[in-house]
Amino acid sequence: MKKNLFILFVSLALISKAQTFPVGHMSINFKDASRTGGYSISGGIAMSGTGRNIGTEVYYPAVGAGNNTAVAAGQFPIVVFGHGFAMTYDNYDNVYNRLAALGYIVLLPRTEGSIFPNPNHADFGADLKLLATQGLLLNSATTPTALATFNGKVIQKSAIGGHSMGAGCSYIAAQNNSTLTCLFNFAAATSNTTGVSSVAGANLVTVPTLVISGEKDNVADSAVQNSHYNPTASNIKFHSIIKDVTHCDFGNGMSVTCTIGQAACNTPSCNAIYFNRYMSYLEPFLANQLKSDCAAGNTFMSLIQNPSVDRVGRKINGSIACTTTALLDQSLVNTLSVFPNPTNGKINIAYTTEITSAIVFELYDISGRLILKSTTNPQNSNSGATELNIEHIENGSYILYVNQNEFKRAYKIIKQ
Repeated sequence: MKKNLFILFVSLALISKAQTFPVGHMSINFKDASRTGGYSISGGIAMSGTGRNIGTEVYYPAVGAGNNTAVAAGQFPIVVFGHGFAMTYDNYDNVYNRLAALGYIVLLPRTEGSIFPNPNHADFGADLKLLATQGLLLNSATTPTALATFNGKVIQKSAIGGHSMGAGCSYIAAQNNSTLTCLFNFAAATSNTTGVSSVAGANLVTVPTLVISGEKDNVADSAVQNSHYNPTASNIKFHSIIKDVTHCDFGNGMSVTCTIGQAACNTPSCNAIYFNRYMSYLEPFLANQLKSDCAAGNTFMSLIQNPSVDRVGRKINGSIACTTTALLDQSLVNTLSVFPNPTNGKINIAYTTEITSAIVFELYDISGRLILKSTTNPQNSNSGATELNIEHIENGSYILYVNQNEFKRAYKIIKQ
């Protein structure tokens, strides 16, 4: 257990050191020619065409913080996030600012924000789905000219998520959505308008899915989350129930409308605690799915599989554990060979290195569970060898990590 906790803390520390960016902002009025209505942001960038207005606030990694600033160098995936019932997009400023700073282009539609008339869940789900596609198209958009800053900057991967009503509608947006990479949601409320249902249609959701709910949520409790989770057709899906969190703790806790239904922890220190609890699952999940970060996938699996004082329950179906090799190749270990592979009992590792820092060997199963750990201290000579005995473990596929300072390499090991 101590070893697992050590690895977990190290993994979280590595994520916290990920590059962060200043956050830029644009207001864009997207169009859907197939529908009418919607909401238009005054002063927002107007897209051409007619039809439904989908006024959207866009937050993104930028060269400098501010409105309409240039997108930072690099390529970034799309995250679409839907607001809760009668809530405003800026009730989630902690979420979208964090994701944009970590290198995501976040789109937040402002449609269906009224109490009267009641929001149309089918329309909101369609808005979320359209924005996931429109976000990817920013990669080559040239008109209006302000959008050219996104050219060549958008990874062609997207996630749809949301809170409460927006989370329920994220299920609607993900149904039969072949362009979507993954789905996530916070405390999904059951959404059903004109026969389009978040629960009844969950069996049409096939992308990897992360469901996060609050232990003390009396608006959309864990039973409601499981009514969505259980029929979801994806063979990779997870449900994490966060300790002490209420319905309105997802976001900044400052929505007056939300807290009428259930008060939130709205002091800065308390909100920060709960924010970190649920974002600790979302961040590595998105990094793995949208940025192909294998280490983040292992971090996520370690988090959700191992006991946690910040979680009161979880469900796991499938795995996003890393199964590739050569995660990071630096020059501290100059040569490295692992043999025999496949093996029936012992792994020999030969290496040369120019420094005497400890080399750590970690063997994980494909679900991300640590099976074996060993450390060796190279001598003054620049070559060495070590042997790992795995005769006692079951036959199957495993991942061997070799770590020395900032050097990290992974090998797929087959025990037979």
